[in-house]
Amino acid sequence: MEEKSLQDAERKAESDLPSLPGNLRIKKNTEFREIFRSGERRTGEHLSIIYVKRRGFRFGITFRKEAKPAVKRNRTKRRLRHMIRENMQLLKKDIHIVVHIPKSGIDLTFDELKREFYHLLAEAHILE
Repeated sequence: MEEKSLQDAERKAESDLPSLPGNLRIKKNTEFREIFRSGERRTGEHLSIIYVKRRGFRFGITFRKEAKPAVKRNRTKRRLRHMIRENMQLLKKDIHIVVHIPKSGIDLTFDELKREFYHLLAEAHILE
């Protein structure tokens, strides 16, 4: 029952913020491969970020193949998009970021995910 109220609170918080434009998301496989190949990495216990300094801000989210079920993957993606949307003004404007999540990362609570994500952003000097 408590989990249900937490999900409702997350949905309410999401609906208060404007949605992210689709052009901010990295969608093409070639773009992901390029960032994975040439980007700098910061790795935490449950997720890692790969980033490249390029013109404009863009981001993408990837998972390991073992990260199942889809419900948990989608919830994690929704939470990360919310964090990015909430703090767009704090992120550097000329950077492309890919957040890579292993199987252990999909079971994190919102607070744990947020703490680790912001720690990695600060470590990589992506926050202004």
